This record gives sequence, structure tokens and C-alpha cells, in this order.
Amino acid sequence: MPRYIIKLGEHYLEWSTIVDAPVTYGMTLDDFKQYYQREYGLEGMRHLGERLARVEAKGTSAINHSDVKDTLAGNRAGEGETTLTRDQIYQAYCLRDPE
Repeated sequence: MPRYIIKLGEHYLEWSTIVDAPVTYGMTLDDFKQYYQREYGLEGMRHLGERLARVEAKGTSAINHSDVKDTLAGNRAGEGETTLTRDQIYQAYCLRDPE
């Protein structure tokens, strides 16, 4: 199953369709690009530009979603796999120290 890139505020996260939740904490764009290269190598970087263009246009790299709201729908990002609102995801994954 794919992983999408989403943008909440000025933070970039990787979203798993398997767990229906973020699998990274929010990062700056530069930090996200470094993470992405470490995770996917040079081959993965070939497609990052087009994926990020979709993220900037609609908040998600998902081709089949109209916006980030579609990607977050039915998420299991909360404790016990509960659904969180967009703001709750932002608070939990972008404003908290991952340590």
C-alpha cells in the first residue's frame, strides 16, 4: 500500500494507508527532503518533485484525493486507533517534540 506526503501548516509528514495515520512527525521541507532521500534513495528522489507539487496544490500527494481532508478521512491516528481531527493530528504530530 502507498504512503502519501501530506502538509499541515508548514509541516510535511508521511502518511501510511496501511495504518491510516502519519508514520513520521511533521518536518520542515528541507528536513523532509533529507528524510525522504535517506528512506528512498536517489531513485525515490526522481519522483519527489512531482509529488511535492501535488502537496503544494492540494495538501496531499495522493492522486485520487481532492485534498488533504480526503486523505485524513477515517484516520486511525489517535490512541487506540481513534479518529483525530485535522487540528488534533497537527497538534499531536507537528507541535510535539518527537523525543
